[in-house]
Amino acid sequence: MTTLVERPIFIIGHPRSGTTLLRFLLSSHPRIYIPEETGFIPFLIANEQIDTDLTFTQVKSILERIGQLNHLWRGMLKDVPAFYRALPEPKLGYLLDALYHHHIANYGATRWGDKTPVYVRYIPTLDRIFPSAQFVHVIRDGRDATVSAQEKWPDRRLYMDNYYLLRNWVKNVETGQTAGAYLGPGRYLEVHYERMVQDPIHTLQQVCGFLDESFHPDMLNHPRLARQIGPGPQGHVEAMQPISTASIGRWKTRMTPFDQKMANRLAGQTLLALGYELAEVGALSATETARLLLLAGKFCLTDTARTLLYASGALTLNRGMRK
Repeated sequence: MTTLVERPIFIIGHPRSGTTLLRFLLSSHPRIYIPEETGFIPFLIANEQIDTDLTFTQVKSILERIGQLNHLWRGMLKDVPAFYRALPEPKLGYLLDALYHHHIANYGATRWGDKTPVYVRYIPTLDRIFPSAQFVHVIRDGRDATVSAQEKWPDRRLYMDNYYLLRNWVKNVETGQTAGAYLGPGRYLEVHYERMVQDPIHTLQQVCGFLDESFHPDMLNHPRLARQIGPGPQGHVEAMQPISTASIGRWKTRMTPFDQKMANRLAGQTLLALGYELAEVGALSATETARLLLLAGKFCLTDTARTLLYASGALTLNRGMRK
């Protein structure tokens, strides 16, 4: 079992749910730094090898693979043999921990985290690698997350329609909650985006208590850090602005009546369980039901294709970071 001095922090959740905001809030703490999305951890090694000792050749190969999957981490180490010799044990958990610490040293931090939202689907793998890790699951109204994704990635609309986004929101939320049930309250915390922007002080105090860290006033000045290091390759310019509640409930004016009905049908139970109100738009008409069935067929084809591509290794997370 990998026993680390500092417990890793993973910020997870459905994309466009406020994970970037929490990343900058926590990274403004003097002890913590959370880099850009990594996306490489689930694709480094077979599950059966997680607990085995790694040879120098394997470690070198893993470091090269990391650079292939995320160019920001390429060539980070100047002396790989010395890095290997310094590992407490030649296991993946110690390797990644040492690499993250090497990365965050430039920011004066002593505790590292990772903000890759869709790691919400890989919690069991992360748990095996880091048995002491803590997970903060950021949850946002799925309809607002859907609207935000459509605006952020208009070039992906061919497959990323509202049906696709809503179905994946339900899957990501419920997958995270299922994992949280076995992790327990000491290792899993849910944070609602709406509460975070409406009452950031209370939310940060809650998160700091969960992480066993003291609340620090600098955390409320996250735009300073965002301007200092920039919005990053993902273009998160919103992190450079003060916290705002303006994005709450935008779905009410940005979603068509059909999309609101579809949200009720696909995500209604999950929305209600999380305390969100459903749109009062009535039932789907016969024409709308037929349209929904067509979207469902398209989703099945798309989801099956992407699942096969991920399984084969042809598709991985953060494809934009592969240069």
